[in-house]
Amino acid sequence: MIERVLTDFKNTLKTPRKTVCSAAITIIMLALTAFAWDGIGKRLIICMGLSVLSGLLLLLPKLSNWISVPMLIVYLLYVPQKSFQRLELPMQDMSRLVDGAELLTVAFIICAYLLIFVLTQNSAAALGGGSGFFLILFLVEYYIWKFRGDFLMPSDLRAVGTAVTVMGSYDYGLSPEALYTVIYFLFFIVLGSRIRVRMCKWAHISVSIAAVLCIAGWYHVVMDTPNPLGKEFMIPYWNLGMSRSLNGTCMSYFLLLKDSELDVPDGYSEQALREIAEETAEKYGIPEKEWKTPNIIMIMNEAWSDPGMLGHLDVTDAYMSFTDSLTDDALRGNLYVSILGGLTANTEFEALTGNSMSFLASGVVPYGNQIRHDMPSMARVLSAQGYETMAVHPNGAVAWGRNRVYEHFGFDEFIHEGKWETPYEYLGGYISDACNFNEIIHRYEQRDKEKPFFLFNVTIQNHGSYMGEDIPMETGVLKVGNTPGDTLEQAEELQRYINLLRITDEEFGKLIAYFEQEEEEVIVCMFGDHQPIWKEDFYSAVFEGQKWNDREISLQKHIVPYIIWSNYDTGWREYGDMSANYLPAVLMECAGLELPPFYQYLMELHREYPVLTKIGCLDKEGKLVDIADVWDEDLISRYRMFQYNQLYMKDYLEDIFVGTEKQDR
Repeated sequence: MIERVLTDFKNTLKTPRKTVCSAAITIIMLALTAFAWDGIGKRLIICMGLSVLSGLLLLLPKLSNWISVPMLIVYLLYVPQKSFQRLELPMQDMSRLVDGAELLTVAFIICAYLLIFVLTQNSAAALGGGSGFFLILFLVEYYIWKFRGDFLMPSDLRAVGTAVTVMGSYDYGLSPEALYTVIYFLFFIVLGSRIRVRMCKWAHISVSIAAVLCIAGWYHVVMDTPNPLGKEFMIPYWNLGMSRSLNGTCMSYFLLLKDSELDVPDGYSEQALREIAEETAEKYGIPEKEWKTPNIIMIMNEAWSDPGMLGHLDVTDAYMSFTDSLTDDALRGNLYVSILGGLTANTEFEALTGNSMSFLASGVVPYGNQIRHDMPSMARVLSAQGYETMAVHPNGAVAWGRNRVYEHFGFDEFIHEGKWETPYEYLGGYISDACNFNEIIHRYEQRDKEKPFFLFNVTIQNHGSYMGEDIPMETGVLKVGNTPGDTLEQAEELQRYINLLRITDEEFGKLIAYFEQEEEEVIVCMFGDHQPIWKEDFYSAVFEGQKWNDREISLQKHIVPYIIWSNYDTGWREYGDMSANYLPAVLMECAGLELPPFYQYLMELHREYPVLTKIGCLDKEGKLVDIADVWDEDLISRYRMFQYNQLYMKDYLEDIFVGTEKQDR
């Protein structure tokens, strides 16, 4: 038999296609080995050995079952566990993994092989294709970790289109550890593709049935069991990046998926909601005053935050001097959000609907997961009160599915990059705030002057990764805490970001100057969607000397500014710090507009819990609690009922959320 194998091997060498493929894979893997070289001799030997062995495997003739079956057993005993390690090690040391996480992930890897086998009825395709899938999964996970600091979430699959629009601005280099993983997976692909076990018809059927049962069993254990394997798996929502350390990448994904639906709140019914709305209206009262309909400009500015708020930041020049100077006819404060470094649409969802991300899993993006029908929004409320409504965003229409979502929210028109009417101007790779604000002014001037006007705008200038060479670097970063700014790992990116904030501030000043001259009453609100995410050395420096615990530090990373300004005397009351879900009610109350019962309820809730986020909640005394601690409190339970009706009932209670049945004035 050995002589026959050697003869077949010699004949294979005479096949040009196989020889070329063998040489190509060997050369590619050796090239990757050169880049993966990090001074560790053992790894160099392993990588070179895997490269040469991969090439030789491709030259082997078809293997008999006497060889393939033992190889299959060895493959299943070794490769899934090694694949799990290689999926994790470039991003963490695995020292904090929960017991059972490795076992369930290895079982998932085997189930992936089994699923492909059921679909292809080919063991080579199952093993080689399965390892190919996990190579792709690793690369996706690695770049999400590199760019965002966490892991692949269920919502990311709905955000592929958005990611494509901004992917050109990032560095896609791989670390030596990551390249080491790529080499391993390439070897697993080649090895698996050579293991083809030949079976009779009934063997195929039997193995397929067993495979389906194994897959169903794994799904039941992980997705239908409260504590899989008796272990208390958990997602630390206040620090999602920690989930990878505790659960591993794959289990983190499935735990979020498991937690992605909103359960029906106890006591929920439409009648109960109507009774709550009536009770709320009595408490809120209808003020005796002349109702106003000012024009409203609401701007969610991409990554607009104040890094100096986190701790000591010494810069050469102020980067928010104009915004800081706005004191007359202006309200300012901290806005708490549930996201860090990405998932912009989640803050947008809260600010337009009055709903809270604190009731949903952190991996959920309602724009992709929940919004499948018309639902209440600030645009729909204002439309019911006679407003022309417009959404403006200087990017593609499909980013975060806004073309679909804005229609469900009731906007009259959506102006995206393709409908821009002012000259394009770019900064850092994106349409600048100057260009964005010019479009706002243009659309304001072209509005239907017979109606009040509401414009909601999402900017894009300050989007990461802050690598644009065209950003004027007028403001320098001297120190972060006690650390010289130029010694930080992301020193250049931080300086570019600070200068983008300075430019935003200058352009916002020009926008306010324009509306100051307007005779019609105008309110302008600007707020951030999230802070950027920085490397750990920045956080160590900026939080140095602070007495916050880890939970409090995490909450600080989820604070952005908000400002509400008007060009007329207002006599507004102070609202202080709040979470983004209160913005629509606060803004409408500031505008002197009639609030539907749901917004009245938000104002009542705001007095007791001014901050409700997935990261943490603050009560009126400033005490930090988890949303789980107040989940069943009456005020919160009622709020969950309101949110459930909006998100999951196609025929939502319009009179409660939009106020189409006018109250007596």
